Amino acid sequence: MLKELITSKDITIGLRSADWEDAIRKSSKRLLEKGAIEPRYVDSMIDVLKENGPYIVLGNHIALAHTRPESGANELGLSFTTLNPPIAFGSQNFDPIKLIITFSATDSESHLSMISELALILSDEDIMEELFTATTPEEFYETLTESVE
Repeated sequence: MLKELITSKDITIGLRSADWEDAIRKSSKRLLEKGAIEPRYVDSMIDVLKENGPYIVLGNHIALAHTRPESGANELGLSFTTLNPPIAFGSQNFDPIKLIITFSATDSESHLSMISELALILSDEDIMEELFTATTPEEFYETLTESVE
């Protein structure tokens, strides 16, 4: 499913951000451009993080940025953004964040197979190290898609 959802254009390498809020806004740019989300979706992601803390931080320096479908998700969307330098999101155990995976889903089920594929990748430390250190979107894409074959 990942191969059907993304291209190298959905990957940003070495994004510079002032803080976690700026990182979320910038990492959402591709999904906004594609029309997968509306601007209010980005605002909702930030508001929910402010209210609930860094629940999107999954571990291993990874954040899975998302919010409720009714907050402006138009279609299933996915983008990847590496941060340079890494950014603190307020997670004691897993800061700083090196990778933001931004996704949108229009319901509670359409994204489950995508999340399953991501879980396999995210649990492999060798693959994650390659993703963290990728220097081009094409290199990141190749590592990501080869790992789900």
